[in-house]
Amino acid sequence: MRGVNSSIRIKDIAKAAQTSPATVSRVLNGVPTVNPEIAAKIRQVIEEFNYQPNEAGRNLRMRNDSQYGPDFNLRSRLNWDAKHKIAAHAAKLVSPSDVVLLDSGTTVAAMVPYLPEGLLVYTNSLAVLQPAAKRGLNVHVAPGLYVAEMAALFGEETETYFLKHRATKYFLSSSRVDVYTGLYNVNQLTSAVKKIGIGQADQVILLADHDKFCDAGLPAYTSLSDLDVIVADYVPNALLPALKASGVTVVETSAKTANA
Repeated sequence: MRGVNSSIRIKDIAKAAQTSPATVSRVLNGVPTVNPEIAAKIRQVIEEFNYQPNEAGRNLRMRNDSQYGPDFNLRSRLNWDAKHKIAAHAAKLVSPSDVVLLDSGTTVAAMVPYLPEGLLVYTNSLAVLQPAAKRGLNVHVAPGLYVAEMAALFGEETETYFLKHRATKYFLSSSRVDVYTGLYNVNQLTSAVKKIGIGQADQVILLADHDKFCDAGLPAYTSLSDLDVIVADYVPNALLPALKASGVTVVETSAKTANA
């Protein structure tokens, strides 16, 4: 029996499978949002390399709660540069006269430094609250159950609060963007708030980095037709035609390679 190769790293698996380390991590963690063909290829490379992840170390790094997924601070660090480019571009879509609803996503929170002073903001995200207040934004926070992993509030009180407030623009994120079925979230609490936000806004704008896009046949909480704009660093070439076929406007903020 061949021994475990302790020198192999996730980046080596990703290179051999011609995908990203983030996608390899999702397969290793059993996240059901990776294209089945890509996932099968990754698993084949893992077997060929006889790679065995350090479970204790991986769980410590991910701080992965089975209900909510990786916590807010960890997610904030993933694709940091891409997220801030997306956030800066999205903020250009906001005028001082807008009433803006910001959801609990890490990329959405990154918009705050770029938003115009005096803007009226409704949110359930505590990651938005303090920096927005420091910048002179008029920020109102929904009540609800505080979920530390999300750095935000959820539940019936939150949903009722958002039902009482209209917005000209709603900026949201999603765990995954399935180019055929729509937006997928790990937890129904977060999905419920997002669905209400979509219904309360004149324009719905999704912020998503390239790792969020897939075609895995996920159960969606809302379809792509409910979105007006998607702002991404880039969309992988193989997924872009299906995404555009939905009718949503796609804005890419970064150049991509031919194989992206």
